[in-house]
Amino acid sequence: MDDRENPKLSEKNTSVTRPLLVMIYKWGAALTALCFAVTLIWGFKVSQLLGFGLGYGFMCAQFEYFGRCCESAVKLDRKAAVRKMRVCYALRMTVLVLLACTAAYTGFANFTGILIPQLFPKIILTAGHFLGRKG
Repeated sequence: MDDRENPKLSEKNTSVTRPLLVMIYKWGAALTALCFAVTLIWGFKVSQLLGFGLGYGFMCAQFEYFGRCCESAVKLDRKAAVRKMRVCYALRMTVLVLLACTAAYTGFANFTGILIPQLFPKIILTAGHFLGRKG
C-alpha cells in the first residue's frame, strides 16, 4: 500500500504529532495567560510579562523541534534513533538552562515565568489522555 492509497500518509497529512502540538500550543497559551494573571496580584512588572512570553515561546519552539525529531527518529534504525533523541533532549535542555540562567542573572525576564510554561505540556497531555482528547 503506497501513500496515494492512504490519505493519512499523503504529503499534506504527514505529521502525526501536529494535533497534539496544536493542543499543547492552544492550552499552553491559556495556562500561561492564567498564570501571568495570577502574578498580577503582586503588581505588574514588564520582566514578568517578558518571562512568561519567553517561556511560552520557548515551550512552543522546543516541542515543535521535539515533534519533528520524533517523526524522523521512527524512520531510522534503533542506534541512530536513540542518538537523535539524545541529541534532541540535550539541545532542548541546554537552551532552556541557558535561557533561564541568563534571565536569572541579568533580570531582564522573570526566571519563574520562563520555567512555569515548561510544565504545561505534561499537564495538558495527561489531562487530554484522561478526558479522551487527541487534539
